[in-house]
Amino acid sequence: METKNYYSVSQVNEYIKDIFDNIEPLRNITIRGEISNCRGRNKSGHIYFSLKDDNCIISAVIFKYDTLKLTFEPKNGDDVVVTGSISAYPPNGTYQIIVKEAHLFGKGEILLKKEMLKQKLFAEGLFDDSHKKELPNYPEKIAIITGKNSAAAKDFEFNIMRRFPLCNIEIFYSLVQGTGAPEDLIKNLKKAEETAPDIIIIGRGGGSTDDLEAFDDENLVRALYDCKIPTISAVGHEINLSLCDLVCDFHVSTPTGAAEKAVPDINQIEVDINQHANYLGTIMKRKINDLKTKIERLSSAKYFANINLIFSNYESKIAQIDKNIKDKVTYLINVKESKIKALNSQIELMNPDNILERGYSIVFNDKGQIVRNAYELNLGDEINVKFSKGYIKSKVEEINKDER
Repeated sequence: METKNYYSVSQVNEYIKDIFDNIEPLRNITIRGEISNCRGRNKSGHIYFSLKDDNCIISAVIFKYDTLKLTFEPKNGDDVVVTGSISAYPPNGTYQIIVKEAHLFGKGEILLKKEMLKQKLFAEGLFDDSHKKELPNYPEKIAIITGKNSAAAKDFEFNIMRRFPLCNIEIFYSLVQGTGAPEDLIKNLKKAEETAPDIIIIGRGGGSTDDLEAFDDENLVRALYDCKIPTISAVGHEINLSLCDLVCDFHVSTPTGAAEKAVPDINQIEVDINQHANYLGTIMKRKINDLKTKIERLSSAKYFANINLIFSNYESKIAQIDKNIKDKVTYLINVKESKIKALNSQIELMNPDNILERGYSIVFNDKGQIVRNAYELNLGDEINVKFSKGYIKSKVEEINKDER
């Protein structure tokens, strides 16, 4: 039997590293590029980022000791010239430039373009607070514009329904990065506005400056400015705000934050109702005690000829007032408790998870819409079936349209 020689992954990666380290031109090389994916200094003081041009990208790092020589703080969009050595990193099989020196060449094209557009739109008044619209306290319908099958879409829906399940949600799936994303976002914004929701949320999860570039598009910003519906922007986690963040009526950094801004917490509503009921009862009791104190003071006055009769009359009136107040407070509390129970019952009825736990499932078409009967499907349609735990994707091969 023939014996074969094998190399481990570690051996191969170490071999590649030796090749990089021993190529003389790569040991002291100068590169010009634009900084992207920079998160600033980490806990160890190192700065990790990428350098890019129109076609390619390379990873880069400035270790803590070499950052002491910097004359600027690297940030996304900076056009820089760096000098260092190219080396491989064996643990994950990647290579990078280890930067020894870095200098600004000029402001990055993307950042400069964004800044110029920002100043232009600011001068036109698109970011003024005077055009900002207030959000409704209890929205009945919310439209969400975000990426299809994204974690952000699930977070938006989950957190809104968790806080205020009486609200209806309609999601408009859109491209959120790359060529064509701004046009698709504008198209879906207009479609969402036509459905007359109470609030429109536009957003996506985090990403690099390049990933979020669609949300700095001038046409999209103007479309949001012209939108008649209150808007919330939830675009990524970047330190620098997108232009969509600036033009929308409100902006947050996460889908969870959008849910907290858009809808109230139904549990807090219940707490507030109980607190108001208790406060009303306390006020009534205080008034009763004040009246009793006044009567006791009057009953001791010498100028009352028949103090016992007067006191008895007042006591009867107070007892009747006390009874009326207690009856009214009890009635108000019962009404509030009935409303709370009705809300809780409605929540339980509307909670699809309870139905799914009994063995039922929900069918969605390829647009994420619920399929209520076979007439809505055609042969070959792709469907998603949600169970109490998990999803399955399937294709329609046979349709039995029951006429009953």
